[in-house]
Amino acid sequence: MSTGQAVSGSTDERLALERPLLERICARLAQEVERHGLPTPDIDPARAAYSLRDDPYTGEAALIGTWPADGAGRKGSLIINADGSFFAEYDVLVNDPADARLFIEATTAWGRGERIGAELRTLVWPDAA
Repeated sequence: MSTGQAVSGSTDERLALERPLLERICARLAQEVERHGLPTPDIDPARAAYSLRDDPYTGEAALIGTWPADGAGRKGSLIINADGSFFAEYDVLVNDPADARLFIEATTAWGRGERIGAELRTLVWPDAA
């Protein structure tokens, strides 16, 4: 569980503290893709690179994670703020099998602590308008 407070120290220390939340976020991102019957990307928190960045508004450290592109060109990012709020996204990059007018760009998750919302981010193909 996120502490909801800024954590001084190294990125590794913050990462260890946030590991349970990271696992839940990644699982929720994948679950949202799977729920729609799409091929689920491997959203492994261990594959991401992490750093700390000071929030310009609060001055507190946020944990930033970025996934490099996989073999299919999908990549992702996340931020866990010092107050425990977070946002994550990971590319899906497929046509919607249920609606040819739509392209599924990414899966997203957001929330705070135990509360995690998620949805797919879709785009309408220009020629389908």
